[in-house]
Amino acid sequence: MRKRSKNVNFILTLFLMLTIFTASAFAAEGKTIEVNSYPRVSMPEEEIQVINPVLSVTNVLEVLDVNEANPDLDGYYKAQAPVKITVLKEGGIMFKTYKMEKQGGRYAFVGESLPVEGEILVREPNSSGIYENKTVPASQAAKYLSPVLPLYLPGCNVTLTEPGLYYTVFRYKDIADHCEVLIEVIGTESSTEQQGGQPQEEQPTVEDTTPAPVATAEAVPTASKVMVNGVATSFEAYNIEGSNYFKLRDLAKVVSGTEKQFEVTWDGSKNAINLVSNHPYTETGEELQKGDGQTKRAVLNTSKIYKDGIEVSLTAYTINGNNYFKLRDIAAAFNIGITWDGAANTVGIDTSSDYIVK
Repeated sequence: MRKRSKNVNFILTLFLMLTIFTASAFAAEGKTIEVNSYPRVSMPEEEIQVINPVLSVTNVLEVLDVNEANPDLDGYYKAQAPVKITVLKEGGIMFKTYKMEKQGGRYAFVGESLPVEGEILVREPNSSGIYENKTVPASQAAKYLSPVLPLYLPGCNVTLTEPGLYYTVFRYKDIADHCEVLIEVIGTESSTEQQGGQPQEEQPTVEDTTPAPVATAEAVPTASKVMVNGVATSFEAYNIEGSNYFKLRDLAKVVSGTEKQFEVTWDGSKNAINLVSNHPYTETGEELQKGDGQTKRAVLNTSKIYKDGIEVSLTAYTINGNNYFKLRDIAAAFNIGITWDGAANTVGIDTSSDYIVK
């Protein structure tokens, strides 16, 4: 029985630390694999197996088990180029594939997401100014982010032609529901034969396995309802690279006065953000402001971050001058319970419960 919250985790440290690429003989022909995901955290394993598949991956040579290393992934495959990843399910507002390469001793996403072929469903005003549905090439997705995000239609696809490590994410309308796939692509059959029948792969080592977050990213407004200790609370929150990011001071305000409260201060001389446990938060008057519902550009925050005087590694992005942190990172740091109700599209923040690693 799988009862976990979907949490897109681009930091694949644990997974890559436990997985060593081994050279082995593969069959000359790959097969097409269909990847399932699931929409509700309470769904039992037997129901998950009969869900309509979300993605298909062609030319797969080997299916690897990632349950023990990174259960948030829905599939991990070794495949031979060319590899086509195709959307099979309706309702996706994100379909992106990134190549990963080693940069400065860590794995990082390289450049923008790869181009998508196929059609998307968008809303565009007619001559009377009334918005209507229409289909356009997926390559035009960036033009249609407002007022409604485009939907990737079944048949949208990305083709991988070069050897390397690739990450694909498909996200539904429900902000916390994803399908994630990692693919190690080797060369074409002819190139493999030239190498003596063995793919030549770089083996990542323990000390070189943490991917760097991207420097800039698209921040999509989070549509989920948020309950804080049972009370509906409005946040200006964003989905960045598949994870929910909340304004740091908003989170500090809503848990202030509870046993999980923390203070936020800024040390300009050290270019550092200080988080202090068990201290009431000092409000600035700018907390919990309503956003405009528009997609923003997020820039990676390079400030040092200290928790109770000790430097910690937390990913943060700056949007319009405010610092946004991954919700689960802050929850883990201060042991705050986080829940997800897929049926109600609701995120729960509960200071009376403990954080559970997903």
